Amino acid sequence: MVLLALVLVGCGTARLPRAARGPEGSWRTFANGLRLYVAPDASGDLVRVHMRVRAGSRNEGRAEAGLAHFSEHVAFARTLADGRTVLAALGEEALAYGGTTGADSVDFMATTVAAHLPTVLELFASALDGSCEVRPEVFARERNVVLSEIETRTRGSVGAYDRLLASIYSPDHPYGHVLGGTPETVSALTAKDVCDYLRGRFTPGNTSIAITGGVTEARALAAAEATLKPLAKRTTLPEVAVPPVAVVGGRETLAGLPGGWGSALVLHLPPADSEDGRLAAILAEAVEREVRELVGAYGQISGLEVHRLGGSAAPAMIFIATGGVQAEVRAFAEEILAQAVANVRGDAADKQKVEALRRRLRIAAATRFERLDARAERLVEVADGSRRGTLATDLRAIDGLTPAALTRVAEQVLAPGRTRVFALEPSTARAGSGVTAVTRLTDDAHPVTARPDVAARLLSEIPATRRNSSFTLANGLTVVLAPSSSPLVDVRLVIQAGAVDAPEHPLLPALAAALVAPPKQGPHAKAVAKMTAGGAETDVFINLDLTIFKARGLASEAEHLLRGLAAWVIAGDYDFAERAAKVDGIYREIEKQRAAESTRRQLARGVLDQCVEPLFLDRTLDELSDAAIAAFRQQHFRAGRATLIVAGGFDEAAARARVEAAFGGRQGPWGERAAPPARPSRPAPRVTSKVLHLETPTTNAQIGVLLGFVVPSELRGEPGTVSLVRQLLEDAVDGVRQRLGVTYGLSVTRDELCDAEMVLIGGEIDAVHLDQGIAELRQTLARLRTAEGVAAGLAAAQRPVAARILAGAADSDSIAERLVYIVAHGLPLDYYRGEARDVVLARADAVAELMTRLLAPGSLFAVCIGESTASCESLSSL
Repeated sequence: MVLLALVLVGCGTARLPRAARGPEGSWRTFANGLRLYVAPDASGDLVRVHMRVRAGSRNEGRAEAGLAHFSEHVAFARTLADGRTVLAALGEEALAYGGTTGADSVDFMATTVAAHLPTVLELFASALDGSCEVRPEVFARERNVVLSEIETRTRGSVGAYDRLLASIYSPDHPYGHVLGGTPETVSALTAKDVCDYLRGRFTPGNTSIAITGGVTEARALAAAEATLKPLAKRTTLPEVAVPPVAVVGGRETLAGLPGGWGSALVLHLPPADSEDGRLAAILAEAVEREVRELVGAYGQISGLEVHRLGGSAAPAMIFIATGGVQAEVRAFAEEILAQAVANVRGDAADKQKVEALRRRLRIAAATRFERLDARAERLVEVADGSRRGTLATDLRAIDGLTPAALTRVAEQVLAPGRTRVFALEPSTARAGSGVTAVTRLTDDAHPVTARPDVAARLLSEIPATRRNSSFTLANGLTVVLAPSSSPLVDVRLVIQAGAVDAPEHPLLPALAAALVAPPKQGPHAKAVAKMTAGGAETDVFINLDLTIFKARGLASEAEHLLRGLAAWVIAGDYDFAERAAKVDGIYREIEKQRAAESTRRQLARGVLDQCVEPLFLDRTLDELSDAAIAAFRQQHFRAGRATLIVAGGFDEAAARARVEAAFGGRQGPWGERAAPPARPSRPAPRVTSKVLHLETPTTNAQIGVLLGFVVPSELRGEPGTVSLVRQLLEDAVDGVRQRLGVTYGLSVTRDELCDAEMVLIGGEIDAVHLDQGIAELRQTLARLRTAEGVAAGLAAAQRPVAARILAGAADSDSIAERLVYIVAHGLPLDYYRGEARDVVLARADAVAELMTRLLAPGSLFAVCIGESTASCESLSSL
């Protein structure tokens, strides 16, 4: 839980940083028309393949809406010559895989290891060879999945969303219908419809593929030439042209969207690949940030959704702000959205704010090249013929951003006469009727998509090189270095000082950190100025145990990040004249986090016997003296109680020398050795309420359900095991949706709450299906308490969990977060690699024993929200 997050903003004219270089590559086109982009990354363990087929929903008519999305599912469900589906085969060759459908394209992604790249490419190539062998029962299952996704995604309001899109574009416009279709249109699609679509649009000449990660260019090209190049050239159906949209402002009323009363604002943007389109996208993202800040500052808005609509030829962006049952909220929501647009329109002409925007955009551009999945998606745009380039090109475009250009586009896109406003109100019809046009399936219709031995073999083929190193400076500071080829560097100074170190005043550590001000003159002031001028993002985070100072920026600015952070934290001093403003900032941040807290977290807190969270302690900071604040820093902000983490694109030898120069000082109190103060023990909270029923009025026929349990303290240092438990529950809940084909909008999350970790299953169930849904949940949980039930789903759960553990270390931010966890729990630096192996080697009987304990009647709690008391009482039998 983060108590405080502050940003240090630099002033003055920024020096443009040298171009940070991330993984680059080259593209080529085969004779069959397929375009390929390969970008090796020698620092990566995994390989990412991203295939884009220009077969999005713009190519389907309104009467056949959902055809593109259904085709995406069937492409994975086709039967291969060996009898397996593509889905099952990918489960044995990839650690993670998935597919998405957009307005312009259908995308397929897979993460694997270099040795299995040829087989993964072969499976992707099979989607382009014109075959379409799908067993009837598999086709029926995929239809169930698609129908359930529609209901879950739209929360029973698909008709309202369809009317919204038809109004924004037009009913017959290629972007004017719901992406994914409606239950009626999807139910009417036949296997012939889908196969004709696959054969006509899933062709090599309509496809681009990007390969990036831990594979050499020669090896990737050899795999592509063996699998993709031999595909026969086939005729592609012409892509449906997208006519321009006549942008007309105005205001109209729309009933039936989730959330009740509110307002929606639509921005029409120029084509995405045009220069004006690129600038408009920047402005739209700025409006999104402004809306979120205003909603957080003013409250009253309980629901905020932001969606990108349409495709690249005629993109739009919609902001939906709702506030529940009060009609007055609608006017307030409309005012908030209009204010956000006006603020951004004014900021576009402000030189200082545009310079700050440029700094933020540089970091954002580099971030897209850090994560393996985001990088592959960005690179496939290059292979797809986009006018955008790779990272160096993106940075040059950002450096050329001017207030004049932004103002010109802002007057086009953000002018009052060009924005559409929808006044939202609840529907008189009760939403959430459930899906009825489904085929009932048995459990054995769900194929096991991976075996433990396969996942273990994939992991064993990942090079066991250890890239992280650790050493200790003479003053006691522990340093952890994690170099990579990232275009960014993340520096964190982790100090063992949190709310538990000030039990009488839990907010003291927050104020002690917030008041540390960078030096105002001298060499240390220059070091901080260089750090901020280079576009660094700086924050302070405080939780129960730690205070973390963070600096993040382009890899070319690594030296300035290290020197600037040291000057800020070590040489910085207190300016108590700023105390009132800092205290006010802390209180605002607390209120903001309280307002933003999800309902499921609020409910989960209510079933615990205790809650140790500074965020919810009513203590005043006025009681603290300046001397007490200074004394806390002097006692705790010492090198011997701190760890410096540096992750990202830097040279290790150079970083060692820079760390020594910046943080190796022996001056007091930073460099003085001292015994750490004793920390009070704190017992873990326990569940007190088994079933809690909240009778609240609802605007639809949905009943809220929340189940959960507290993770035992002995598992707090085993995130892989907890992730495996969560995945088993998530797969089981998903199985209920697929089997019944009705809307069970349940999801499984892990939450840090009240100095405890909780696993929560929450969402909404149709009132008419509540008894049936609870019966299914009861049966599902009962199966997970047995070795046989766990064994049936364990293999399918192990692969994605292991993949997430490994793939999560693909960017400097995630690596730094993991190293903070390792430092806080005293774990070895290669802990996560071992954790991934433990996941795939987990035994069904051991996991079943754990599930029995976690899901025992005394451990599991249930909360029911809605008007159906009789049905809710049956939760007690779970």
